[in-house]
Amino acid sequence: MVKATFLKGMKDITAYVGFSEATILKHKRNYPGMPIRLECGRWIGDPEALEQFYKDLAAGRTDGWLEVQAGFSKEAPTGS
Repeated sequence: MVKATFLKGMKDITAYVGFSEATILKHKRNYPGMPIRLECGRWIGDPEALEQFYKDLAAGRTDGWLEVQAGFSKEAPTGS
């Protein structure tokens, strides 16, 4: 079985990280470098990078996520 390179859609992202959509979007607003982006109206995310993001968040190492990483959007929408 081939593993997907990216999580496709907010449903996949929320299931993978275990947080609600609202919490994920809040994290994206607070940490623009979070490895998710809106592509043609659909959220996509890198599962390995998301694991690292949440490990860093839990450890309080968030400085590296305050700036946008290559390939990821700057902003999350303010509402659904």
